[in-house]
Amino acid sequence: MAPRAIIQIDSEHPSAYGLPSARWSARLRRRLEAVSGRPVEVVPYAEASDLSQAHAIVIAGSAAPWAAHDPAALDRLGDVVLAAGRPVLGICAGMQLLGRFGGGRIEHAAEPEIGELPIEIVEREGLFRDLSERPTVWHFHFDELVDLPEGFRVLASTGPCRHQAIAHLERGWWGTQFHPESYRSANPEGERILSTFFELADER
Repeated sequence: MAPRAIIQIDSEHPSAYGLPSARWSARLRRRLEAVSGRPVEVVPYAEASDLSQAHAIVIAGSAAPWAAHDPAALDRLGDVVLAAGRPVLGICAGMQLLGRFGGGRIEHAAEPEIGELPIEIVEREGLFRDLSERPTVWHFHFDELVDLPEGFRVLASTGPCRHQAIAHLERGWWGTQFHPESYRSANPEGERILSTFFELADER
């Protein structure tokens, strides 16, 4: 029997989708397949429907401003993801969406973070159990989740951004404001995070 697929939800708005976005999406897919050992199916967020057969769901980021998105379409995605009952990893804007689905608020960051920068781990068990003491990961974000909804917990922070990583353990949702898929051989911390997420998904 073929392994169940990972569903990669592409949250990019059509107005911003071009060659850079397509390359980023394809690179993310390759990395998810390499780390999980499973096929990855890419679904535009407006087309997501029944995701209950996925092994896990990864919600990718978006370069378009949130104002460009139809709030009703984002609400529908939240309903679909919640109804699926599958483990979810939200990356960058994907993490912000997980917070939004829970009633959180997203705003422009007072201080955008770009480049390889360290994070301070608040909760080491679970998603960050195999990381070094003060891991360095790739950041590229101009917005942030400013209100953490009920049921979520903070896993990691930085000075400019308190909610660098979050989790809703009852739902099996994890999110990172940074980009764990942007790892390299000299700094494999992001690869370890992805690997641990899929291990956590296997356990559910």
